[in-house]
Amino acid sequence: MSVNLERSLLFLIFLILALSPVLSQEQEDQSATELLLLYYDNIFGDDERLINGHFYYGPVKGSIQGHPYYFDESWKNGIIETADARFDGLQVKYDICLNRIILKYTSTDNAFYQIGLNSGNIIRVKVATSEFIPLPGTNDSIDIPFAELISNGPVQYLVTRNKSLQITNSSGSTDYEYKEYVKQYLFYNDMLLSFRSKKMLYKTFPEIKNQLRRYVRRNNLYLIRNRIDDRGKLIDYCNALLSGNNE
Repeated sequence: MSVNLERSLLFLIFLILALSPVLSQEQEDQSATELLLLYYDNIFGDDERLINGHFYYGPVKGSIQGHPYYFDESWKNGIIETADARFDGLQVKYDICLNRIILKYTSTDNAFYQIGLNSGNIIRVKVATSEFIPLPGTNDSIDIPFAELISNGPVQYLVTRNKSLQITNSSGSTDYEYKEYVKQYLFYNDMLLSFRSKKMLYKTFPEIKNQLRRYVRRNNLYLIRNRIDDRGKLIDYCNALLSGNNE
């Protein structure tokens, strides 16, 4: 054996011995990563596109009047749609203090979780019989408020609600209370308009103003801000006129 060949073999043996701990560590890391992926695939399955929020621990505890939810504290049957999937048969709430759709989730090992979903991935939510969509014209892609879709058509009538926790002004037994704030909008021709009064509607659609007025009188509608049902009926009629289906 030549001296050069012997030196080459010795160098190769040294290199293998030097790299063997590194190769072994890489194999262990890869194995651990694969096991972790298999674990989460087993728990989340196809729903991993939806289970991407933060753990939710419920409302603040203490001497507080009310709750932070859109409807009440009970779980509702829900449907959530993303850009590429639809998830039926869910149990959900809408925390309007945090602006998070809350998902009740039970893993395959029967662990119970509440998860606050990131709103930027959601295009439609149904909670019980009410439908919600991201409020149009909102620039914040992470924390988009959801609006209840009261009337749909050429004009969308949208209602948003949010709550804040404040010191109570009453002399009751609670120190804090949830106060609710309601905003109403019309979305038409890619424009979001604040729906403050019927005058705004008449101004937006002067060509059908007289028909809208007659409909209000004939059906004894009260269009003050808290009469959302009556306002919804008027916008439904407005959509019928704009669509040519006013029979």
